[in-house]
Amino acid sequence: MMLDGSGYRIHGMVCHSASELLRTADEYDDVLIIMGYKLPDMVVDDIYEYMNGTAKILSIVKPERLEDIENEDIFALPLPMTRNRLLDAIGMLCGGVEHIGKKQTERSPEEMKLIESAKLFLMENYHMTEDQAHRFMQKRSMDSGSKMVDTARVILNI
Repeated sequence: MMLDGSGYRIHGMVCHSASELLRTADEYDDVLIIMGYKLPDMVVDDIYEYMNGTAKILSIVKPERLEDIENEDIFALPLPMTRNRLLDAIGMLCGGVEHIGKKQTERSPEEMKLIESAKLFLMENYHMTEDQAHRFMQKRSMDSGSKMVDTARVILNI
């Protein structure tokens, strides 16, 4: 498995149907679902909708399937994929940013440049639109209680 030795605790299992996946996901509070575009009985968008936004979903898909994923909150990782890209995507989805200080009302030019660089990284490596990259970073910042610039640093690994 690509996640062996990664430091992540894996509580779930390989599920062969959406109903099995949803039953398994209901047993946990904080859920990350890693899947392809579809299972025999449901596509990734339907699973996200059924989970009512309570789970983070990483969909690993063929490049031609990227356009088929309609929900912008589903993180899509195109094939071919390496272990490092998978671990980076999981890290971005699951955290690692601590809350630092008070909210800042204005950003310096350096901070704006970092944020734009992180958006470009997401757009180039994960085939997001600029709006999707911005929303992803915003949501990630809110979920972790950190500033957008700190989330950008995590994305860029600096």
